Amino acid sequence: MKEEIIINRTVLYRQVWSHPVTDVAKQYGISDVGLAKVCKKLNIPKPGLGYWAKKQNGHKVKQLPLPKLGDGDTNTYTIRKAKSEPIETESEDMQKARVFESKPENKVVVKSTLRGLHPHVQQTKAKLKDPHTDQYHRCSGGLGAFSIAVCKQSIRRTLLILDALIKALEARGYSSSLCNEYGEKTTISINDEEISFTVQESVRQIPNPNPRHEGSLSFLNNKWDYVPTGKLMLKIDEYLPGTKSIRDGKVQRVEEKLNEFIFLLIKTAETKKVRAHQNEIRRKEDEKRTRIEREALLKREREKELLQQLFDNTASWNKCVLARDYIAAVQSHADEESEGGELESWVQWANQQVDRVESRLRRPF
Repeated sequence: MKEEIIINRTVLYRQVWSHPVTDVAKQYGISDVGLAKVCKKLNIPKPGLGYWAKKQNGHKVKQLPLPKLGDGDTNTYTIRKAKSEPIETESEDMQKARVFESKPENKVVVKSTLRGLHPHVQQTKAKLKDPHTDQYHRCSGGLGAFSIAVCKQSIRRTLLILDALIKALEARGYSSSLCNEYGEKTTISINDEEISFTVQESVRQIPNPNPRHEGSLSFLNNKWDYVPTGKLMLKIDEYLPGTKSIRDGKVQRVEEKLNEFIFLLIKTAETKKVRAHQNEIRRKEDEKRTRIEREALLKREREKELLQQLFDNTASWNKCVLARDYIAAVQSHADEESEGGELESWVQWANQQVDRVESRLRRPF
């Protein structure tokens, strides 16, 4: 959401000549540079350098007049600022998880041997015997394997990291699933929320020593080559705010940060659940608003129909009144002329027709 602040030209002119620009800028929650831009847009002159020092020392200073507005100029300027989101406090479960993952006795330890791998890690290892390779020379196991993108030299290390991570997650009551025919994502089930993640190795771009020149597009595609760096990253693949990855640093490697990653997974699951709950509330509110708008529309349409019916009935009623006056006039004229039974038959028929129309007008609903 945006917060709007409307600045009046005359008011701002008085302010910048009564107080230093830095003080005025703070009142509007912007920088002095930002306020200077506003003054320029509104054609407001500002005090020059040394103005306030001269004024404080009792020297005579000159205040520049506010120019008249020209054609197309505006007397106001609107500042739109994003409202700061409230700081979210951790839930009690998240606080417990943070404390648990920070205790030395709960530290996830990566072993040095590939014996006794978790079944999912063992399956991934088998898939990587004949791996897929992308343009960055990184391998992946495809369906039925964990989602990874690392060079061949990093496969062993990646398997050991995954083995320690998955076993630690299962010890905490969570489960994992491999990429399947419905998607190429590795997921962890945490509190009924599916969180996908990937192990990825960063690459370095270098000029290709032997680019092909078969065509312009081919040349662009082969102008660069990529060299894996050996630096790994565990990344959560969810479109949610906040930190979602751990990576090799100058001091600590991924192996030393697995507890931190577990906490990030748990936090992401909670965020995802909260977002789902908020989306459900918004959905119900939207449905309610739509229903109210639809009912209001139907009511307006019904009132429009009733109003038209009222006008139509009024016109018909007036015709009935005129018709009875006409019938009475015909009878009066006929009495003078002494006409016979044919006229009486017509008068009876005419009154019946008017009665029929009037009976309908008495029941407009």
